[in-house]
Amino acid sequence: MPYVRGKRWIDTLALGINLAFWLPRRWWWQWRLGSRTAAWKKLMERPHYHWSRWPVSLKGRWFRLPTGIYADEAGLIWSIAQKQGDRFPSHWLKKLSTSEVGMDIGAHRGYWTLTYARNAPTLQQVFLFEPHPENYAYLLQNLARNHFSQAIPLPYAVWNKPTRLELRAQPAQTEHASFGFTVTEKSTGSIPATSADAFVKALAVKRLDWIKIDAEGAEVAIVEGAQETLQTLRPTLWMEIHDTWEEIEKKLHAVGYVIREAIRHRSEGPYKETGYLWAEPA
Repeated sequence: MPYVRGKRWIDTLALGINLAFWLPRRWWWQWRLGSRTAAWKKLMERPHYHWSRWPVSLKGRWFRLPTGIYADEAGLIWSIAQKQGDRFPSHWLKKLSTSEVGMDIGAHRGYWTLTYARNAPTLQQVFLFEPHPENYAYLLQNLARNHFSQAIPLPYAVWNKPTRLELRAQPAQTEHASFGFTVTEKSTGSIPATSADAFVKALAVKRLDWIKIDAEGAEVAIVEGAQETLQTLRPTLWMEIHDTWEEIEKKLHAVGYVIREAIRHRSEGPYKETGYLWAEPA
């Protein structure tokens, strides 16, 4: 894992110890099973021996990633996942170079914005929405450790209207990151939600260059609640899709957007077909 180091020497040592145990096991199973993917699945049958947990827990430690940002152990895992399959190819993100204002919906712990904002030297402001309490706490820490002063982090979900939501963890969720959860509207829910349109009006936002959406299947509701924003401010969109391709295409077409490119692939998880798209005003 080149160019990764801990914030402290003891964190670097902990990572090295874990990799010294993990890599020989992965190589062994890759030789036995004939593929890296099969080896990974075999090793994950015993998740308590994951390289971020055993023999030393990396939780609570901080690492400098190859991108130059500091992140917690979940960010280290995220960085590796990006190398294996970049969610948003670099040529999609060239729009960031002249960006001034952005919106990260489903900011998780801030890795996406922190990583790609380096390509946006003119960036002045980013609104980051993250409703999951633990992820939001880590988001604040990651932003502070990276001295990212352009960020406005908000502990809210984004929906098709101002309301309250309930988050429910999916069975595949791990203790490292709360990527997997479903969202349902519920009057007694603990998560406050707004819509992009309501937020833009409340803050009198006059410019919005891009919106990134990664909301675990809630992207249809988010786009429904952003119709005025898309029609007036015309931001570029990068979006993760979860079995919602047809609905998203229809809603984007209705506000004069075209899909520039899309990446689609079959999924073995709770969704049948996931992927990513890049859309812009026609």
